[in-house]
Amino acid sequence: MSTPITVLVSVRIDPVSGRATRSRTDAAGVALAQKALGDGAEPWLCTVGDMPDAVARDYLAQGVSRLTRLLAGDGSLDAAVVALADACRDSTLVIAGAKGESGLASGMLPYALAQRLQRPLISDVIDLVPEGGGAWRVVQALPRGARRSWRLAPGTGAVLVSSARLAQREDLPQRHAWVAAQAGRVQDKAVRAAAAPAAGAIEWRFEPARKQRRPLAPVSTESGAARMAKATGSAAPAQKAGTVIREGSAQDKAQALLDHLRKLALVQGPQ
Repeated sequence: MSTPITVLVSVRIDPVSGRATRSRTDAAGVALAQKALGDGAEPWLCTVGDMPDAVARDYLAQGVSRLTRLLAGDGSLDAAVVALADACRDSTLVIAGAKGESGLASGMLPYALAQRLQRPLISDVIDLVPEGGGAWRVVQALPRGARRSWRLAPGTGAVLVSSARLAQREDLPQRHAWVAAQAGRVQDKAVRAAAAPAAGAIEWRFEPARKQRRPLAPVSTESGAARMAKATGSAAPAQKAGTVIREGSAQDKAQALLDHLRKLALVQGPQ
């Protein structure tokens, strides 16, 4: 079915409760498509895999009437790209998130899809504005708050990767209407696996995920007083312990204390 904008949605696993929810970035992409299309049309939502009905209804609650779940064979990236390319070929624009929010992700899906569709890809999209005659103005977010604007001529297809900051826009209300969630339709579509691997298919190697966050080792375990003593030159060598004078007269003990104070430059006077 021909549609101007298709939004790819995914499942997010809450790190605390472990429940499956809708992705905040993908929900912001849906809101961006709704804002760009206005009241006259709506985007088509599409996902690959067995998305839970509750998550699918959460996306429909944003005011979308249909969501399609593509059941693609073995669930590999190549199978997902082939299924999405066949389903989104009639869409002018395809909006996707940078990567899934559940665990580690490569973020290669939008790029592989753009290569499969032979379309340009614009990353870090922060805004989408329609122009006259079917053209689109795509605003790209750059570092340090800079913006870059692209104009897509009428009929030009492209894959848009939404910016991570898109979910922080306050002018994109992500509505959640229970009536819309129940009225929307979730359609399952089985995708026949390709007989031969696609050209340029990537051989993926699966291995256990590694921990990405490593605690930083402290540079020094010394206290602030010890570091200050070293900086002022008043710190005693670490291997030398304090001296306890038990033998000798009171004058000898006083002389040892005076020598120590002179060494620390706390007392001035003749030696």
